[in-house]
Amino acid sequence: MFNMNNSSFGSNRNNGMFGNSRYQYQTVSPAYAGTGTSSLIGKVMGLLAVSFLVALLGTVVGGFFITGIGTYFIVAIAGLVVLIALQFAIQKPGLNLFLLYLFTLLEGMAISPIIGYYLQTSPTILAEAFSLTALTTFGLGAYAWTTKRDFSHIGDYLFFGVILLLIASLLGVFFGAIFGTPLVALIISSFGVAIFSGYVLFYVQRAKYMADTMPNAIGLTVSLFITVLNLFLYILEILSILQGGGRRR
Repeated sequence: MFNMNNSSFGSNRNNGMFGNSRYQYQTVSPAYAGTGTSSLIGKVMGLLAVSFLVALLGTVVGGFFITGIGTYFIVAIAGLVVLIALQFAIQKPGLNLFLLYLFTLLEGMAISPIIGYYLQTSPTILAEAFSLTALTTFGLGAYAWTTKRDFSHIGDYLFFGVILLLIASLLGVFFGAIFGTPLVALIISSFGVAIFSGYVLFYVQRAKYMADTMPNAIGLTVSLFITVLNLFLYILEILSILQGGGRRR
C-alpha cells in the first residue's frame, strides 16, 4: 500500500507533493548548527512516540470501521485533508497538535487491513518488519546525526523517486499482471526502501539546522512519521515476497 501523503512537509524548497507549504521551517545559521537541537529532537521523539501509539489505536479502530473499499477511501481522503489543514494551522497552538494526532490516527486506520491480514496469517513477518524498520531507522538516524557528509542536496532526487513510486503504483492498478509479479514487486519495494531510507537521512540531518520551536517539531514529526510508516510497509512487502507470501498490498 503506497501512502500518497509523501509530501516534504514544511519544506523551504519546492519539492513537496503540494509544492511549497504555507509554513516554512525556521532555521539557524550554519555557524550555530546544533544549538538547541537536543531540545528539538527531544520534542520530536516525544511527539513521534505518541503519534505511533495513536496510529496503533487507529489500526484497532480501523479493524471495526473499514469494512470495504468505500470506507477505506473515506479514511484515506480524510487523512489527506487533515494533512493539508495541518500545513495551514501548524503555527496555531493546540490545533496543530490535534491535527497531528488526528492525521496519525487516520493513517493507522488506513493500514489496519494490512496489519489485520498479517496478524491472521503471518504474525512473524509482521514482527520481523517492525524490528527491521526500527533498526534501520535508528541506524540511519544515528549516522545522519554524526556524519559530516551533507545530505541536503538529495531532497529533490528523493521527491522524484516518490513520484516514480506513485507512477508504479498507478500502473499496477491497470497492469497488475506485470506489476503484480513477485520479481517486479520486489524491485519496486526495494526502491521504496531506498527512497524512504534516504528521507530518514535527509530529515534527521536537517534537524541540526532547525530552530527549537513547536511548529518545527510538529513539521519534522509529520515528515518522519510518514517516512517511517512507508519504510515499514515496503520492508513488510519485501519480507512477504521473499518468504513466499507474494505481493500483499
